[in-house]
Amino acid sequence: MADLREENQLHRVYKEVVPSAGEFDEHPHRVYATFETENESDATAGPRALIVGDGPRKLGNSTANDYVLAMIARELKHHQYQVVSHSNNPNSLLMTQWLSDKVYLEPMTEEAVASVARLERPDYAFVPAGKQELGRAIERVSTTTKVVVIEATQIPKNVVSSIPTLEFNGLFDGQVVYQLGVVGELKDQGVGKYQTLAKRYPAHLESDLATKVTATSERAISQQETPGLYQVLYQAEGVHEDVSPLTAPDIAFMTKVLGMNLTAIWVRLMIGRFLRPGLGQG
Repeated sequence: MADLREENQLHRVYKEVVPSAGEFDEHPHRVYATFETENESDATAGPRALIVGDGPRKLGNSTANDYVLAMIARELKHHQYQVVSHSNNPNSLLMTQWLSDKVYLEPMTEEAVASVARLERPDYAFVPAGKQELGRAIERVSTTTKVVVIEATQIPKNVVSSIPTLEFNGLFDGQVVYQLGVVGELKDQGVGKYQTLAKRYPAHLESDLATKVTATSERAISQQETPGLYQVLYQAEGVHEDVSPLTAPDIAFMTKVLGMNLTAIWVRLMIGRFLRPGLGQG
């Protein structure tokens, strides 16, 4: 059906959601799609960025994902971008007028996202990891849009071990790795095991182990293909386990303990506003 509509150029138009049902002249800039003739949504003026995100569906770690989306929006507005959000969740912080200049209340499908991108032609489009097909759909209809994948996954991997594990966190700007600190896991007294969902910052390391972990981590992160926020998982003895993007809950945790807006720094990396030495600019 989507291919048939595309073949016949039957594109969506958009109508504003008006809370007063027309009693007052108000423009909340919250729109939904329909297949009519009159369109009430013009392309947003000025530099603009599209954020595709569904926000939290339940309490717990899912809310950290919405925090990351909100911080992305706030930083983009700081750099004078008009923020256009595509969301299907009325609970998301992206619904607020302080974070989004316009919100498309639409499902998270390729056709719906592509329709918004075709109209808005954003300079940047931020799409969640695991939904790269949405990014490809955007690129097909708006070739000037740079798609940025939000690698911060909503659900962190919980590693349960009888041996304490360590997490080295780092920022990679494409050339230099900046250390964000090492986190240690705490023992869950109920099961008597260490879990990566229970954290302590900073981890207390012997000098030799700290040197080994730092050197190995910087080397592993520097081999990543793209700039970003990364985490290296270790056994306490310093055995390198895995390199992965920092999860949304970890970004929220490290932002709090460091007193540094890591999402803002990441956005600057993505839009070319990051200045070395980096952390001093954040």
